[in-house]
Parts: sequence; C-alpha cells; structure tokens
Amino acid sequence: MRKYNYLFSGVLAFIEVLLLTALLKKDLSWSWSPISIPITGFIVTLIWAAQLYFVVRAKAPQAVGNLAVDFTQRPSVFVSVICCIGFLFLWLLFAIIVFTSRPQQYQTSQQVNDYFEKIRDDHVILTAFLTAMPKGGDLHHHYSGSIYGETYWNMLTDSDGWMNPYSLEVDTVGARHKPPWKHFNALRSEMWFDSLKQAFLRKVSVKNYDELIGPTDQHFFSTFARLTAVESYDMQKCLQELKKRAVAENVHYIETMLGSPDTAIQLSTGPAWEQSMTGALLSDSTSVLDTLNKVYAALITAGVTNTATKFCHKLDLLHQKATIDDSAFMMRYQLHANRSAPPLSVYRKLLIAFHSASLDSLVVGVNLVSPEDGEVSMRDYSLHMLMFAHLHRHYPNIKYALHAGELASGMVQPELLRYHIRQAIFVAGAQRIGHGVDIAHEAHCVELLNTMSKRKIPVEINLSSNEFILHVKNEKHPIMLYHSHKVPIIISTDDAGVLRTDLTQQYILLATRYPSLPYIEIKKIVRNSIAFSFLQPNLKRQKLQQLDKALSEFENDVLRNNQASESSIK
Repeated sequence: MRKYNYLFSGVLAFIEVLLLTALLKKDLSWSWSPISIPITGFIVTLIWAAQLYFVVRAKAPQAVGNLAVDFTQRPSVFVSVICCIGFLFLWLLFAIIVFTSRPQQYQTSQQVNDYFEKIRDDHVILTAFLTAMPKGGDLHHHYSGSIYGETYWNMLTDSDGWMNPYSLEVDTVGARHKPPWKHFNALRSEMWFDSLKQAFLRKVSVKNYDELIGPTDQHFFSTFARLTAVESYDMQKCLQELKKRAVAENVHYIETMLGSPDTAIQLSTGPAWEQSMTGALLSDSTSVLDTLNKVYAALITAGVTNTATKFCHKLDLLHQKATIDDSAFMMRYQLHANRSAPPLSVYRKLLIAFHSASLDSLVVGVNLVSPEDGEVSMRDYSLHMLMFAHLHRHYPNIKYALHAGELASGMVQPELLRYHIRQAIFVAGAQRIGHGVDIAHEAHCVELLNTMSKRKIPVEINLSSNEFILHVKNEKHPIMLYHSHKVPIIISTDDAGVLRTDLTQQYILLATRYPSLPYIEIKKIVRNSIAFSFLQPNLKRQKLQQLDKALSEFENDVLRNNQASESSIK
C-alpha cells in the first residue's frame, strides 16, 4: 500500500505545480477574478491536506489519526511533511502577492472609470481619451472595404491607370480600353481633375452621401464591384497602410477578410449535384450532406487542394514582403466565399478556404460575405449552413465566423428574420457571429442569447455599418440586449474605407450612444477583441499580455495627466 500512497502524494503535488504555473501564466481565465484566489486557495488547502495524509500514511501508517508523531525517529516523514508545508507556503506567498497588487489595479481602473464618466459628454476630450486607449483588435474587417478611396486613387495616378470619366469606372494600367476611357496622366491636365477625384470618392464610399443617389444598402454593396479591378493591385502597399493606421490608433491586431481563391476544375456531374442542392432546407440535410460528400471527394481527387497550396505560398510572400508582423502589431486572415454565387461555386471556395487554413497559420478562419437579403443568399441560406457543418467534419480544427442577422425589419418578410443566427450557431457551428442585428426577431430569442452566453460565442458589433446599411442605431440596436444576457461583445469597423471611419470612432459611438456602459465594461469589450480572436493560443496569450500592459500604462497616464491638470487649475 505504501507505493500507492506515494503515488497519490506525487500526483497531488504535480496538480499543485500545474495550478500554480497556470495561474502565474494567466492561462486560467477565471484567475482574473478576485474571488478566484480564495477559491483556489481552498482547493489547494484540500489538496495539501490530502497530500500530507498520504505521505504520513506511507511513512508511518500507525501515525494516521495520531498527531503525536515522533519525527526525530522518522526523519523521512519529517522531510515529507516539510515538503508539503513548502507547497502550502508557495501558495500563501502567491496569494499575498495577488491580494496586495490587485486592489491597486482595480482601484486605478475605478478611478479612470470615474474620470471617464466626467468626460463622456465632452466630445473633444472623449475623442482624445478613446484615441489614446489601447483598442486590442479589429476582428470584423473586410480588406477591400477598409482601404480608403484616396489610396486607390493615388495608386491609379502613380501607375497611370485607366478611368472612364463619365461612369467613374477605373482599371489598372495593364488593361486595354477605348475612348472615353483615358489614362490618368491624360486626365491630370484637365482642370476638373480634382472634381473627378471627389466624384470618385463619393462613388466608392459614403462620403457626402445623398439619399437621392438611391438606397443606402445598394450604394454600400455596389462600392465593392466598382473596385474589383483594382482591389488586388499593390496589396503590399495597402496592407502597410492598414498597419500604419492601426498602430497610430493603438490597435494591436487585425483579422482581415480576403476572397478565397477559385479553381477552373469542372465536375462532369456538377450540374446535376448543383440542381439537387439549390434551395435546400434543413429537412433535406441527409440528402444534401450525402451530395456534399460526393462533391468533396470529386474535388479532392481533381486536385483542388493544389489551389490552396499555391494561394498560401503567395500569401506568405506578400505578408513577409509587407513586413506586417512586429512587436507592436500583427495581422491574420480569414478567407471568404460569396453567398450570392451558385451552390457549387460557394462550396468550392469554402473547401479551398478551409484547406488553406489547415495549411497556413496566417489563415485563421473562414467566412461568408455579400448581402444577406439577396435572392440567392436567402434561397440557399440553410444550404450554406449545411456546407459549413459538412466541412467542419473534414476540418474540425478550423475556426469560422459567420455574417448572420445583418437584417432589419422590412428588408425581408417577417418570417425570414427568425432563423439566420440560430442556424449559424446550431447548424453551421459558428464560433463568432458578425452583426447579429435581427436577434430580437429570432425564434426563441432568449434561449438563443443564453446559448451564446453559455458557449461564449461573441457578437461582432459594427455600429457605423449597421446605421448606414440597416438604419439601425441608438436604442434600436440590440447591443444592450446582448450585453444584458452576458453575450461577449466585440466592437469592429466592418469596412472603414467605405464608411469613412476607424475603430476609435466606433468606440466613440459606443460611449456616447450607450451611457450605461462604464469604462470598466468598455475595457472588457476591448479585451474580448483579442480573447475571442482566432489567433493560435500561444500568440493569443502574448497579445493579451501586451494589451493588459498597454491598458495599465494608459490608465496610469490618464490619472497622472488628470492630476497634473487639476493641480495647474488650483
């Protein structure tokens, strides 16, 4: 029996070491709560007592139940007991360090929270505060829509690209066009060249938008088609611009979306398979999944994975040449398919996206884009969710977020507002929800919210985007509904270039429109943007530590500057 007692004692000691190491490294999310320390201490005390019991039982069985042990006659028992007490001492020391440091940390945050409430209604000071505040990451970020129109204009000007001055269409220098198309060098001499630039910016963004132009959602989504010819031109320069702007506004990480590459592979039985799946419902899931298995096998046999391999190689070179990652900033990529395309096209691109993510650590996720209320998007919504469920079985470690619930009352028939978020979570298995604006219209809304809270499925909130496209803002926006049900919230930009905004402006809208959210809650939202990113665990830990340090320094600077300001007034 002695060897078993030694074994039990050793296992308990090993558990103690693991717990201590985990807490010191902040691997346990609940270690951030003050209540976790006494809970952990209680657990460790029980472990220590059990460990001491097994040690004494192994060394001196007759001493169990009799505290009067002659340790001088049994030095091995004495040494073992001292070791157990040593472990307890380490835990007590750790608790003392935590309890003496954390009150100061929470006190500082509370003081900053009080200051924040004083300046919340002063737009200028609030802007300065939120500009300086570390903002973690931007997780709902479309690459092509995040590049400002001026950048595209300057690239076309520098490269002598093409433009149709009447339709404002543009193209790269290598293209061939006939009049009225002109090269930019020819247009420069025109006295109305600057007016042409302003007209172009209005065409590809919401700058000076006039409702007479047409519906806001149509104008927004049409900007992407107008930039198709140039969005992939000089991506190195564009990525560097995104990084520069992010660092300037204290953003440490971007998870941007790129279009998944496609392949020219054609399947002989493809048309029949596509026809059988078009408009499929969840009730057709058995036959749909069976068809998808056949499509998957056929595409793999045809060599579709070669497309993913080539794409990853190009992406790695681009990322490296642009020198994106450094100690201050990091960027990763999601690949998306277009939900408005025919079923096989959507599936093919999703398969390439999933396979790319399995090959390249730079590709951290998969997504779907395009208007959710489009005819094909609505018709094939359930089919797309089944595609994700199917691909998850083949690539269980690949993460994905889904645009779901980017709808508002009146955009579609009422019954079509009741299932998009639910299917994205329960059918597709999305790890994050993009937009989620129509949550209040979902069937069994409270149950769905509780599920998101329990499973820690965050919602990516895009305030400017939701206001312009859906006309949803202020009290009509469901952000506080999510917050009241403890669903993790992430603030993001969506398409900063098209919307003429940045992440700082999104936090300004958050602070001014929802005054019941104190700074301490906003700080949690900031932290969510790294905690719920698709970064690899070791990189996520590094970024969280970097963010926590930056927030601590920011809070100390705020208090120091505020005290200096008050002293000068006195």
